Amino acid sequence: MFDKIIGKDEIIINILKFFRLKILIVLLIFVVNISIFLTLDVNNLNAGDSVISNVKVILASSEAPLDSPKIDSTLKDISNQLQSVFKYNSYQLIDSREMNIAYNTTGTVSLPDERTLEIIPGGMSGDRIKFTIRILKKSSPIFTTQILLKNGSSVTIGGPDYHNGYLLFNISGVSN
Repeated sequence: MFDKIIGKDEIIINILKFFRLKILIVLLIFVVNISIFLTLDVNNLNAGDSVISNVKVILASSEAPLDSPKIDSTLKDISNQLQSVFKYNSYQLIDSREMNIAYNTTGTVSLPDERTLEIIPGGMSGDRIKFTIRILKKSSPIFTTQILLKNGSSVTIGGPDYHNGYLLFNISGVSN
């Protein structure tokens, strides 16, 4: 009865129009998704694929008198941070390394007593750099942690004991 009113050819044409519209909608959704994916990929490239990181290895101890703390002059830029978090009287810079480290590769700093500090930037999470930090002794891991460091800032973490004090690591990072 339906084909008597419209005709078989018109039914086929209407079905084809219907499916053509569906195909166009699916194609449009596909193109939009590809565009979003490419935009995200470009944003990741713009964020950089490496991190410029500065690692300061600091010996902190309580050997200086309480009334006159001894702070290495090369640590003046972070002295307030050190003194507000750590309660030592003496801070001496042992080593400082600036490294340009590609994401998911390892930057290393030699430490006293056959130890090594490894820092591995893992990419960005918003405006923060994901770092894995490891300390190895004779190539065996003894400490591992992960941090999210605000891009362009620094953090100081405590390390192992050394010469009547403790090693501290001030780690900064800027994604480039």
